Amino acid sequence: MGALNILYDSDSYCVAEFAGSAGIELVDKLGRRSGFLEGQVAARFRHNMARLCSSDPGEEAVDEFLCRYEALLTNSLHLSAHALNPHRF
Repeated sequence: MGALNILYDSDSYCVAEFAGSAGIELVDKLGRRSGFLEGQVAARFRHNMARLCSSDPGEEAVDEFLCRYEALLTNSLHLSAHALNPHRF
């Protein structure tokens, strides 16, 4: 698997892609959920995100856009002790 590229990161959301993959990982940090978008959904997401970002939106506008995809975030996230305090180990 290729390198992980963070496309967007805020207090509420993270959007990432793996190099060489056509899919997008969308993480709702506050809701502790994630989903992997692929195929036509990922293509539409990329197109709409690029169009939104071409207008230089603020974080609030991008987060509002991302919340439209929350129904697709079906994977629960569980944080490990290391993720909570990476300097502990």
